[in-house]
Amino acid sequence: MSIEVHIDSITLDILSRRLKNTVTPMGILNWLNNFEKEETEIAIDFLKRFTVYTSNEIEEIFHEQFNNILRKLDKSKSLVVHPIGTFGKSGSMMSYLVRKTNIYKNNPQRIELCSSSDLLKKFNVDKYNTLILIDDFVGSGKSIVDYWKSDLEDIRNFYENIFFVGVAGMELGIYNIKRLFDEVIIPKSNIYRKAFSNQASYFGYRNYSNYKEVAYKYGCKLTKPRKLKSKRLKYDNALGYENSQSLVGFFYGCPNNTLPIFWQESNSNFKWASLLPRFNHHKISQARDFRKSIAFELSLLQEFGTQRIQRDFLTYKVVNHKKKFDTINHLNFSLYAIIKLMRNGYSEFNICQILGISHSDYLEYLNSGKEKGLFNPKFQISIKGLEIYNDAKKIIKNSFAFKFENKNEYLNNQINYIPKTFNGRS
Repeated sequence: MSIEVHIDSITLDILSRRLKNTVTPMGILNWLNNFEKEETEIAIDFLKRFTVYTSNEIEEIFHEQFNNILRKLDKSKSLVVHPIGTFGKSGSMMSYLVRKTNIYKNNPQRIELCSSSDLLKKFNVDKYNTLILIDDFVGSGKSIVDYWKSDLEDIRNFYENIFFVGVAGMELGIYNIKRLFDEVIIPKSNIYRKAFSNQASYFGYRNYSNYKEVAYKYGCKLTKPRKLKSKRLKYDNALGYENSQSLVGFFYGCPNNTLPIFWQESNSNFKWASLLPRFNHHKISQARDFRKSIAFELSLLQEFGTQRIQRDFLTYKVVNHKKKFDTINHLNFSLYAIIKLMRNGYSEFNICQILGISHSDYLEYLNSGKEKGLFNPKFQISIKGLEIYNDAKKIIKNSFAFKFENKNEYLNNQINYIPKTFNGRS
């Protein structure tokens, strides 16, 4: 597929930083390519106003809020922390990030994670007098209210305090859940209004009509309508679940309250490339494409790489009769992919997700890389690892052009990225 996006390299870099490297520059170009040429500036403005939360930011929020709560409690009292929803939902991800915080690691006797709502009544209330419910995002508030009614309503009098701690949320949704808790704790800076509200200023006060029109046009093509009694179709979710109009995403995906243009993928009637996919099969598709690109880059290094690069990334020896040659095994593949993803700012969770490996596998690869000198004792890319990776990038860039010189299949699938300016000139 040809990509024709008119954008200067500085803007592309700014957008990549705005998205905190959760999306590659190529991913940004693919997403911008969804829009008509005359809509490009509007699409770029959407990205400039889109907020993504990284794992570090989420950990910091939980650390700070849990620390504040613990400081107010008597030292003989402890917390029970319970993620909203069933296993595998966003609450489970929040539990994982809570475990990584210093406040959790330093207070193992005072913070108890409980994944099942059935177990919440089994804690000794003389010690565990405070319950904290956690989730990433409050959209309309409906899912939290529904979960409360189905799983938690009968524990209201079991705990002395019940708090909700979240990362971000919509103003209306937070209002809808306040009555359930003693306190809803979300940083004020992370509370949002609807993108196309008269009270919001994301696109300038009351200057959002063009943006809403574009988002709604594509949202209608990406979501299923509801048939009215008059047989007309109504697209309730074209601007996010129940018209939430959110501009928020997380390093692992988007809530359904966010505008579908950011997270929805192609359907049988309409082709679309997502920015931050919400569903697993979309993530798997993107991960598959990434793994293909890694395999291709390693094949170039196998053919054109220096001895140093081949020694560190092509160490698997195959004996065929009397001949010996280097090839690529899963360790080489994973080490190269991990270094590339680290350099692009991906979190360890995202790296595991993209490569389809467990966290323990990830740590094993890091240890193997450390033995090769590619990582330092803190599992950061070492100077040697950085030098080899930069050399590999240069070789891939040069060998790619050489390998496909004058080949029609490359020309037919080339990316036609047209910068507005080059070296500061139009």
